[in-house]
Amino acid sequence: MGDTHASNSAPAGGRLNLLHDAYPAEQEAEDAAAIAQASGHPALAECWKVAALLTGYADENPGDDEAERWRYEATERITECAYAIVEGYDERVEELAIEARGERAAVVGGRIADEGPVTAERIAALDDETRQLLEWYAGPFPIEWLWAPERDTFGRILRKRVIVLFHGPGGLSLGLRDILGADVDIVGIDLEGGAVATATAAGFRVIHADVTRVSPENPALRFVSGIALTPPCQAFTPSGLGKGRYADAIDIICRVILEAGAAAGFLPWEHSPTGYAPRSGDAWDEVRAPLAQLEDPRAGLMAEVVIWPLGMLARWNEALEWVMVEQSSRLPQQIEDGLFEQLTQAGWHTTEAFTLDAVTYGASHRKRRFMAAYRGEATPFVDVTPAEPIPAPTFAEVVGWPTGRVYLTRGHRPVDPTTGRAKGGGSRSADLPSTCVTATAYGWADSETGETISQADIGRLVGFPGDYPWTHVGRGRGVRNVAQQAADAVCPMVAAAVFGRVLGDEEWEAKVRQYVHELYGIATAQVHRMDEQLGLFPEPDAAESRAA
Repeated sequence: MGDTHASNSAPAGGRLNLLHDAYPAEQEAEDAAAIAQASGHPALAECWKVAALLTGYADENPGDDEAERWRYEATERITECAYAIVEGYDERVEELAIEARGERAAVVGGRIADEGPVTAERIAALDDETRQLLEWYAGPFPIEWLWAPERDTFGRILRKRVIVLFHGPGGLSLGLRDILGADVDIVGIDLEGGAVATATAAGFRVIHADVTRVSPENPALRFVSGIALTPPCQAFTPSGLGKGRYADAIDIICRVILEAGAAAGFLPWEHSPTGYAPRSGDAWDEVRAPLAQLEDPRAGLMAEVVIWPLGMLARWNEALEWVMVEQSSRLPQQIEDGLFEQLTQAGWHTTEAFTLDAVTYGASHRKRRFMAAYRGEATPFVDVTPAEPIPAPTFAEVVGWPTGRVYLTRGHRPVDPTTGRAKGGGSRSADLPSTCVTATAYGWADSETGETISQADIGRLVGFPGDYPWTHVGRGRGVRNVAQQAADAVCPMVAAAVFGRVLGDEEWEAKVRQYVHELYGIATAQVHRMDEQLGLFPEPDAAESRAA
């Protein structure tokens, strides 16, 4: 599609030849004067660059109506940009420059792909100007994601791409990469700097950004196969104020979810040849705007569960197969139903939801709601429930205490001799699996000695290795900050089970058992040998599937 590099301005004799000649002479003279007056402005130079590229492409493909349309629109943009510069419409000038630069990047990226498979070596050999252009185009995602991943002789993607939104310190990614050993290319996004630093130190690629400020229509997401989201759950959990469960909050969130379907162009309309009404024209910020009314803004992040996959499909994604979501077990049913309705309308043939307790998978108690939707050809057939509960270590076994101790979950408080429980606080036998880890776990203490547990212990209670690189960003030691990271994380063993079902990995249970054995040093082998078919077809209560 034309030369990879165009000069900053078109040749003087060729500029007006790019412009159509349908205008009367007087209008053409006015346009030429505006262009001359705006000459030298960087935005106009960008418009000339892409016009030159698309003109060259049209010349190389005579009779191609689409190529001619691209050339026409690019040359029209030159005139519009010139007038905007002359008349001082700076915001419009910036919009046109970004639009033109994006088209130029698309043309350059397309030409690179046309020349053969885009390997790491070819990307490394790009000149600085081209690399900077394409990094801007892909940003904040990796530049290599602009091009299709390698496929085998049967056309199957060899290394699928997965994005994890609200990535946190890495529970989902740890289950996917380290427990399942899945050969996938993972990129996460998270706003909390400490969690990003922790995940990065653990070897994950995580973008430090607000999920709502990154576009789901980024061209680098074209070949992403799966998306996992773990929006903050504090607005829905019974331990908090639960402002996301108020009736008004539910109504607002459900309305935004519905508007997301319309904005992406997946509102059913029988009179359309595609079966859908045209996109509403609302930008994603406009779709999200009503969420500002929520008392707890974290509740509104549930809308991202449809905004992202629908936005990706609306633009040009060709590979998206599944969506996976983790949330509080107390997520209101109306929100779950609204999410599934929009995903089903957009073509996900199967949706399902189930509540899991991490203690069943060899970790501490932690109930969470998981939802999944499938768009690809495959239908999930691997059971997400182990054939037998995977043995969970006791609190004492995890933290290295002897048996017979009691730990306090609200600090060291005197024990009531009548009840045997801590006064004004929670107490629990350390000879049982741990209760759900919270941000205050750094203060959990032996009821007799006052001995507290370490951050490594807190991480291990959730299912992370003892040497996991918990990192605090900011002042002080960040004791509560890193404890909060662990409290917010998805249990890696549960993540492995859910991803095992999503990806069809029939060996997920054996892999989780082995991980739990290595992490805690306890016996986890399955006691009974079940029929080979057991678990391949889950009972309805194991996975509440809904055929679209």
